[in-house]
Amino acid sequence: MEKQAVERQIKQMVEFIKQEAKEKSQEILTKAEEEFNMEKLRLVEQEKVKVKTEFDRKNKQVEIKKRIDFSNEVNASRLKVLQEREAVVEKVKEAVMQQLQAGGDNKDMLSKLILQGLFQLKESTVVVQVRKSDTSTATAAAKDAAANYKKAMGKDVKVDVDMQNFLPDKNDPTNPCAGGCKLMTPDGRISIDNTLNARLNVVLAQKLPDIKIMLFGRSATRTHIDAGEF
Repeated sequence: MEKQAVERQIKQMVEFIKQEAKEKSQEILTKAEEEFNMEKLRLVEQEKVKVKTEFDRKNKQVEIKKRIDFSNEVNASRLKVLQEREAVVEKVKEAVMQQLQAGGDNKDMLSKLILQGLFQLKESTVVVQVRKSDTSTATAAAKDAAANYKKAMGKDVKVDVDMQNFLPDKNDPTNPCAGGCKLMTPDGRISIDNTLNARLNVVLAQKLPDIKIMLFGRSATRTHIDAGEF
């Protein structure tokens, strides 16, 4: 009887151990499955973030490229417009230059240009350079300018027309001169450019905004109006 009781207790213990082992095993499997699912979810979410980040990065690159391309197109268009406008202004300048070149000798104008240079230099001796074709007119104009200078300043000035060094002719292929003169001190250190080319450049620089408004109209993007535009 005692033997059977012992065997029964041993059997109960074995069954208990088996049940404990089974439950522990199930618990381990359940926990492992939970950890696996959590890790899988973490990896999936991590990949989602990576994919979204990569997508956002590429999308941003596309947007940046679009903006750059658009900006380049706008700049290219503006540059083309500016180049075309500059070409028109240059044609206007060429047309004015042709009219100046066609003006021929003008003693009164040349005398005034020489006189202006004399007032600027304030030297006792001044050398005047002109085109070779203008030497005879320049000689008479220089005499008048010297007389007017003495009348205004109360002192004499010697004006020598350079008969060896001349300004380029109006048909010069590289640097045509429309007329006028250059004045300088005898040593050549100080000079005044009173050629019609130089005068034209001064006028263009001063009146260019008005000229552009006349040619192209007022810019819609301008936020102010210069007094000279009225």
